[in-house]
Amino acid sequence: MLIPEITVILQMLLTDVQTILGYHFIGRYMYGSVASSDFKPRRSDIDFLVVTASELPSELLPQLAAMHAHLTASGLPWADKLEGPYIPQAALRRFNPAYTHHPVLRVDGSFAIDRHGHDWMIQRQILRLQGIVLAGPPLQDLIDPIRPDDLRLVARATLNEWWAPMSGDPAHLCSRE
Repeated sequence: MLIPEITVILQMLLTDVQTILGYHFIGRYMYGSVASSDFKPRRSDIDFLVVTASELPSELLPQLAAMHAHLTASGLPWADKLEGPYIPQAALRRFNPAYTHHPVLRVDGSFAIDRHGHDWMIQRQILRLQGIVLAGPPLQDLIDPIRPDDLRLVARATLNEWWAPMSGDPAHLCSRE
């Protein structure tokens, strides 16, 4: 269930994204702390996913970046807490390490192409099981089931990719991330 205080910004984002993407738009979803009922107003961000029909044409990226900058600067509650990727439907279906660069709104408000690491197999599982549909088909129709053995392999890879480099500098472990 969505938190009433964030529905205004979510509706604005949905309307703006659908207007910019047009026929490229497949769906918009919530995941993370909002979807898992673990949202903490003082520290949580608002994780969203936009699914697109295919890789977005490069001419749409500046329009999305400008829209996100406008929302972030609007002063509306929660506008500066949005974070989420724009992933083509084919890339969402199953994780492919060769196809991992997608547009992302970062929690700092910047919009760029980012690489999605192995942890995105875990994120896909979370989306499939707990994602909230705001518009579009059910996520179970868009994401293939993920085998437990694959999740274990990815958990190990994520430890090496994300956590192991931080073990040399414990200050990183104290950050919000």
